[in-house]
Amino acid sequence: QLLNECSANGVLQVKKGALYGVMYFEHGQIIDAHVLTYDGEDALYEIFLWLTGKFAFYSLAVQRPKTIKRPTEDLILTGARYDERWRKLCKLGITSNTVLRSKSEEEISRMVAEEEEGTVHLAQADQEFLQTIDGTKTLGEIANQLGYNRRKLVTILSFLLTNNFLDIISTQQSSPFNESAQ
Repeated sequence: QLLNECSANGVLQVKKGALYGVMYFEHGQIIDAHVLTYDGEDALYEIFLWLTGKFAFYSLAVQRPKTIKRPTEDLILTGARYDERWRKLCKLGITSNTVLRSKSEEEISRMVAEEEEGTVHLAQADQEFLQTIDGTKTLGEIANQLGYNRRKLVTILSFLLTNNFLDIISTQQSSPFNESAQ
């Protein structure tokens, strides 16, 4: 927020243990980011999950493609929502080894129909996820099968669990969404 308010130009390096993340700023707007195997917005949101770390800002003219086009204020709000969803899933013990089962098609149709004024809508990705969940595959296997990265998986899971479309069959307390789910 401070770099945005100051219309800063430069590179923000963030370090958490052995991990390094980089964000590029132009006139206070984040225009690109990189961490691990993530680029652009996905990288930015991964960095937003870090609760601790060290950082350094280097003020300089940035000459690189603008892969992030949304205003920084929007990115910060979206990042805060992503972080909140992630933390809720962690508290539930959801990991890449968690097994889920969707409610029956009839039950889901009834739940959607009963919702006031159609406030619950299943997006195509939600429907695809529900069709893939069978009560035997782990989240890591499903994410790999569907080609979902962590951010997409967290968004879908948060929505479906909040609206009671899924039952948790088993969880294993470990690091949530380990590398195999990415």
